[in-house]
Amino acid sequence: AKYIPFLTRDELRQRKMYVEHIEQSPSPMATRMRWGNAQEATSVLTALNYFCGLNEDTVIREVGMCGAGFDPDVDNSDTNVRDGALLQGLSIGATPDALVCHSDGTVEVLEVKNHCPFVWNKISPHYTGNKGGGGGNRNRNKKKKKLHSNRRRRHQNSRKLNDDIADDYGDGEPAKKFAPKHYLIRDFHLERRIPPVYIPQLMMEILCVGNAVDLDGNVSSSSEPLCKSAVMVRQTATKGAIMLRLNRDEEWITEMQYFLGRFKKEYVDTGIIPEDNFFWESGGERYHKFLERTKELSESVEFVAFIDHQKIQRVVFENGVKGEIPLFLDEVDVEEED
Repeated sequence: AKYIPFLTRDELRQRKMYVEHIEQSPSPMATRMRWGNAQEATSVLTALNYFCGLNEDTVIREVGMCGAGFDPDVDNSDTNVRDGALLQGLSIGATPDALVCHSDGTVEVLEVKNHCPFVWNKISPHYTGNKGGGGGNRNRNKKKKKLHSNRRRRHQNSRKLNDDIADDYGDGEPAKKFAPKHYLIRDFHLERRIPPVYIPQLMMEILCVGNAVDLDGNVSSSSEPLCKSAVMVRQTATKGAIMLRLNRDEEWITEMQYFLGRFKKEYVDTGIIPEDNFFWESGGERYHKFLERTKELSESVEFVAFIDHQKIQRVVFENGVKGEIPLFLDEVDVEEED
């Protein structure tokens, strides 16, 4: 391993107390975000160990905000963007999680996604009387109308409990006791694809890194962009990680810039609030083709590697203390040991 992360038992206790302090109400989105933030460094380390295993001269570098690979003060309507869409005055930037700098001088964007194993259990076991919270035993011979009525009733009860928890969570013991019951564990093997929703993010990062990378004082003399691809690490809690590569697609980037220019011209410059699916009708066939191409890119990414769960390097205790660090802070004792 290139790097061994560690922490003390006291630091682990402090981490639990901090989480208990900031946790005000059970929220699926907040839980996912905190999981992603907490696990990001582990995923970057997964990429570091993999690439350095192939070539020890590979370096993973920190990176901040990167500006787009074009001059925002220049009208790109006749060059990078077709049909006269204006990008003048539009400053574009992106922040990759890191950069993969290979020994041959090429640079790749590194983006990591940590899939939270906790999912929201909308059906409360405290109201249904069922242990799993999955809706209970259903008589499949019953009429659909009655089945749907039961589902609605359980959902309403679940929402009522959620509201009660949100009102007094952190102030009373009942909320703390019932809140964890609303989460289920769901961890699954990942497909060899990048969800379409992430394609714009990766392409924008590739564009913004472009050929503006000057990490060691060396500027590439090539007219080709230095960054031509992005690597995404999709990591789970118990099922390992998968690494995928998205190659730079100039035609897709051109279309992205076109619709960014249209958005700026039609909504930002005019101060008009965009409606839902604002380009679905006005964008016509061109926009529909853009969406189809996005889907194609998500399904045609290059498979890099699968990292087995046992090979993912996680935090260990300082000074070789025996025992693994628990994955769940619930198992951490905040009291000082004798």
